[in-house]
Amino acid sequence: MTKQGDSPDWKTSARGESAWKETRERVATRNAEVSKTSKVVRDRYDRERADVRRAAAVKRDAHLLKRPAR
Repeated sequence: MTKQGDSPDWKTSARGESAWKETRERVATRNAEVSKTSKVVRDRYDRERADVRRAAAVKRDAHLLKRPAR
């Protein structure tokens, strides 16, 4: 059985190849957008966690110093 690539006069379909490239670019663009969005979400989550840790540390330190927390 012969394949398309086995024939010496076989050439790629410009239409098929351009569709493949367009799909590849669309996926790459989508991946870049998702990556940016994920980074924003992670950064916000990390900031919130740091704020909670700082608040807990202030409360703990205030308790140790016998002062009311702010």
